[in-house]
Amino acid sequence: MHNDDYIASGVLELYAAGGLTQAEREEVEARAAASPEVRVALNEACAAMELYASQYARSPRPELKNRILAQISAQQQAPPAQGTKEQEVVPMYPVREASPYKWMFAASIALFLISGLLSMHFYNKWQDAESRLGQVIASERLMAQNVETASLRLQQQEIALSVYRNPDYKQVRLAGVEAHPDANMTIFWNPKNSQVFIDQMRLPAAPAGKQYQLWALDNGKPVDAGVFSEVNSSLNLQQMKAIASAQAFAVTLEPAGGSENPTLEQLTVMGKVES
Repeated sequence: MHNDDYIASGVLELYAAGGLTQAEREEVEARAAASPEVRVALNEACAAMELYASQYARSPRPELKNRILAQISAQQQAPPAQGTKEQEVVPMYPVREASPYKWMFAASIALFLISGLLSMHFYNKWQDAESRLGQVIASERLMAQNVETASLRLQQQEIALSVYRNPDYKQVRLAGVEAHPDANMTIFWNPKNSQVFIDQMRLPAAPAGKQYQLWALDNGKPVDAGVFSEVNSSLNLQQMKAIASAQAFAVTLEPAGGSENPTLEQLTVMGKVES
């Protein structure tokens, strides 16, 4: 029998409870001497039995102690009778065979220990199943986020495609001013529905606390078209505020959140609308 099956059989608990014959006890001791695993399990069973016995032990009655001491004293004082055979030792209490309750007690201890092992086993299984369930839920959430991201990208690409193919949108190229010769940006503006989209851009990184702002120049008057981030994907369009009329567009660097009027000293790019 394998060590695990031997330990789970309850024979070690019966050994600790004194419910085995001499031959069976010798077999357990031999098995424990040959296997460290069985020896550790046997020591644990004996320790559990000792703990149980110490918790439920009862002291003998005082009158029983006095009775035993009186009988021992009487036997020591009485001289042996001459010419008689050696007196047989008569036990104070009749020797009885092992009570069935002894086996029931040992079996209950074994069942208690086995049930504890089974409870720990199923608890570990439950913990493992709960961990796997959490991983599945996290995976499903990640998949849902990926699907949502992919759907958003597809929607943005569809918008970009509709803008590129619509002849009503005018493409306006904004070139860098003298202070920023490498800067440039492209916007699409539809005078019929007033929609404005920022497409590709190449602008210097805005310092902390600053933000770029788009302006539409209508008869020389600047009109706020909204603030935006200079970080933009070539596949995405940033929609800005509606502009009904404009002859040119420009971008300035403003405090975060935008300004009511453009800071001309921070002009970055500018371009005219081709008629």
